Amino acid sequence: MSSLSTRNQQSYSMGGKKSDTRWSDIDKTRLFSYGTVMYSALTVALHPLTVTKIRRQVLTNGQLPATTPSISSGTFFNNIGQYYRGLGVVVSLAIPTRIIYISSLEYSRELVDTNAREFLLNPPSALATYNKEIIGLLPLVTPFSGGVAGGLAAVSSQLIVVPMDVVSQKQMVMENSVYKENGSAIKVVRSIINADGWRGLYRGFGLSIFTSIPSGSIWWATYAGCKDQLSVYADPDISLENHAMGSIPLVVRQGMIQIASAVSAAVAASVATQPLDTIKTRLQVGNSLSMKSSSSLLSVAKELTTKPGLYKGLLPRIAHMGIWGSCLSAAYEGLKLISRKDYVF
Repeated sequence: MSSLSTRNQQSYSMGGKKSDTRWSDIDKTRLFSYGTVMYSALTVALHPLTVTKIRRQVLTNGQLPATTPSISSGTFFNNIGQYYRGLGVVVSLAIPTRIIYISSLEYSRELVDTNAREFLLNPPSALATYNKEIIGLLPLVTPFSGGVAGGLAAVSSQLIVVPMDVVSQKQMVMENSVYKENGSAIKVVRSIINADGWRGLYRGFGLSIFTSIPSGSIWWATYAGCKDQLSVYADPDISLENHAMGSIPLVVRQGMIQIASAVSAAVAASVATQPLDTIKTRLQVGNSLSMKSSSSLLSVAKELTTKPGLYKGLLPRIAHMGIWGSCLSAAYEGLKLISRKDYVF
């Protein structure tokens, strides 16, 4: 066994790897104040990728709509405003959503992690004969707690996320002429309520819950697991003089680990849940294109499975999740650090 693997195993047996900043150490007011500004900036920067993904998912004939500008046509910059449709709705509703999401994520992750490690390090007497095998499960605690917390956080935020998606996605796919007259958030909400009642704002809610659980769980489990396994290369207390990574500056190694973990998580979560996400989007957009508002989950799924449509928008989604995850996770780690109760500016 290599020295790195040995050190890795020793750290688990001595109590497990823990993040430098735990939820109970954080000043929540500072975290959410700074976080709102940071996350809003990232949302604005990455919103065009979201619009691109949504438009591709609702296509019915494999061709881009006439209203979708292309870079090659030279009209991209003249029509760039189309790529920011729905941004106001997303930014305003994302603030309470993130507060709920982050609170649920961090609280449940710390709770699950602490209790899981306590159980594995001090198993019941009835399992004493399997003590060695139980200790060997310690490396799985981090991805397990991340996966459970990610799923719970995703579900807890859906009460706000679903109406946000329904309204903003309808704005994203509207024809130019329709958008100019009826594209404001208030008019879109009014049209949805007039057509389907208040439940129209929660169209696809069940499928959103069903999608968010595997998506959030897979993303956070993969991210936490990769970062945990690679963290040995970014530990300043471990010498890498005789290792190929030893010549790379510590801060660069930390950035590489952050990006590798986030991209791995994005690919895993996107590929696994893209069919569900595509069906959900088509169901929520309703009659903005060819889909009627009365379309059912089964009719949408049947339509998409009769042709190669379930993975429409996969690359934009991977790009969005990868870039968003890399930026978000790196910024979030820094945000948690300066939000510590004992941090002095």
